[in-house]
Amino acid sequence: MVSAQAQDGSDAPWRQLWQPRLAGPLAPGELETVLDQAVATLERIGLACQHRGAIERLASERGIEHRDGRLRFAPERVLDLVERARRSARPAPDDGKLSLGGCWACLCYCDPATLQVRKATTAEASQMARLWDARGLGGVVPLMPGDAPPALATLAAERIALLESRGLGGGLPVLDPEEARYLIEMNQAAGRRYGLLQQVLISPLRLNHEGLETALQFLGRPDVEVSLAGSIPMLGVTCPLEPRAALVQALAEELGFAIVCHVLTGADGIGCPRVEPFDMRDATIVFGSPEWCLLRAMVFQVYEFVTGMPLRFGAFRSVAKQPDAQAASERMASVLWQALFGSRRFGGVGQLSIDEVFSPQQVILDGEILGYVQRVVAGLRWEAEGDALAAISEGIAEGSFAGLESTARRFRGFYSFPDLFRHWNVGRWQAEGARSVLSVAWDRARQLIAQSDYHLPQEQVREVEGVYRRASAYIRSRRG
Repeated sequence: MVSAQAQDGSDAPWRQLWQPRLAGPLAPGELETVLDQAVATLERIGLACQHRGAIERLASERGIEHRDGRLRFAPERVLDLVERARRSARPAPDDGKLSLGGCWACLCYCDPATLQVRKATTAEASQMARLWDARGLGGVVPLMPGDAPPALATLAAERIALLESRGLGGGLPVLDPEEARYLIEMNQAAGRRYGLLQQVLISPLRLNHEGLETALQFLGRPDVEVSLAGSIPMLGVTCPLEPRAALVQALAEELGFAIVCHVLTGADGIGCPRVEPFDMRDATIVFGSPEWCLLRAMVFQVYEFVTGMPLRFGAFRSVAKQPDAQAASERMASVLWQALFGSRRFGGVGQLSIDEVFSPQQVILDGEILGYVQRVVAGLRWEAEGDALAAISEGIAEGSFAGLESTARRFRGFYSFPDLFRHWNVGRWQAEGARSVLSVAWDRARQLIAQSDYHLPQEQVREVEGVYRRASAYIRSRRG
């Protein structure tokens, strides 16, 4: 039970608050063991690395050695990273408020009219970028234009981001440095700075030569922001199927990656390790599954132990292909689970089938799911010293509790009132048109899209389009 202040702001104990929380599976001694074994993994096994420039920069650092094709890290170097993270930890007060973020750039579109999953047109991808713009989001576009040739996908998505939104763009795969230069130039034409993301760590315990090559060409340039991404260990495929061993490998990868990032880019901090369940029958990560939730609990606990900070970021997770019963089950379960462990901001919004399918209807449904979870996280408040018998007697004397002043006073503070998941009975629902939740959700999404009033000045539009044409010609000639 968590005590709460009285309504007048005093510390009077008469009003109490219970807010549900979950605890992780590992005891303090087990957490120490996981960290010790992760440190030993980096010392004895290390990270495979073949990129000469990266090797020269990393191996010149204290506590890093390159031997037999692998970078090995001295325990004191790794533990110093952990101690610095703990010393600088400044956990923000938890006000319990939940919020929605964005999602990854999905390859397919779930058509709201037919629920058909297919490639999106440029017009549809632009419309979904407007949806994100209306929500005030940055980051990658939510939906890729499926009518663009695959080789032009990143370039076409960036064009949509610049023309249809204030802050979207960057972050999509770029392997060709010359294409990256065109993307930088497009952003400059729109008055923005391009964000280049390169995945440089791959499970198990290997640095990506191609990602390092591209990243190192642009690090330090003022016209581009370079970010490095880490690994995604998958049980039984790129990490052991035994959960504790998988957690050790995932933590070792994240700690090694943090040191690499600090040396190459100057960035500080330790990211959150990932351990993803993989169904080898269907050859896919199983987002939102019971196993995903259980593994996530380990990750939450280890991240806070290592960094001194609770993990506040979570995500909607599902392998469902449409906004259907499966999506509702997996997304509600995974978000409620994470919120009870302390997550407060959730990504993966509108994102289905891991990250393959985008649904604007699911975006609205995710907001409703979050409202439900918000009410659970808020907990129960009651008057611990109130006279229960007197309250019961008052209702009996009146013949009902509905008309009591105390009922009216408490009613709105106790219940949540969903905008979409209405509490109507059948008669009210029929009187309101008996519309499906999905139909209303699409209406809500279109209303949001209409609120995006962004327009890039025409002169800048012409400049962006000119760079886009030159970049497209380059990519087509490269393919030839």
